[in-house]
Amino acid sequence: MRKSVLMMAGVAATVLGAPAAYADVTCIPGSCVDSVTGVPSSGTFSVSPGAAATDPTYRGPISANIGNTVTTVGNFTDTFAFELFQNGVGGGSITTIAASLKGATDLDFTSVLINGAAATLTSQGGGFYEAAFKYGASLAPGLNTIVVNGVSRGNGSYGGAIAFTPSVPEVATWGMMILGFAAMGAAMRYRRKSTNVAFA
Repeated sequence: MRKSVLMMAGVAATVLGAPAAYADVTCIPGSCVDSVTGVPSSGTFSVSPGAAATDPTYRGPISANIGNTVTTVGNFTDTFAFELFQNGVGGGSITTIAASLKGATDLDFTSVLINGAAATLTSQGGGFYEAAFKYGASLAPGLNTIVVNGVSRGNGSYGGAIAFTPSVPEVATWGMMILGFAAMGAAMRYRRKSTNVAFA
């Protein structure tokens, strides 16, 4: 009996004392999971307006926020996958800041890729602050990805904001433009005819 109690205590200490392993995360809007285990992670991926993530008829601009706290030591790869229903242009930035250089909260980006195209990486303060940014990225209908690769020292985090603008005007914009042309044409066609009066 005593051995069973000691063994159970040892297993409980191992499970409860181990840090959560979120080395690689895969996210879709509203849900992030560990890429290996499928367990929900600390990653975030929110899209505004909410309909933009699931409604194929939505044709307006889209904003999104992404981020993660990487609680393991070593290399990580986080993938944020999203579907677009129209062509357009996107851009955004992802940042991280450390409380102490090479301390537990320090996280370093090695690359950030948007559909395979590398974002520009910058570092300031000797590595305390790092940012990745990209603008003017062409995004196509279908599956698009943002992949964040880096090195965590145990409790580093990052966050970012992304914006997308459709390259084709919205349906309502086209309707208003066509209605405006029709009104201009009607105004030109139905001008009042002036009567010329001639005096002899």
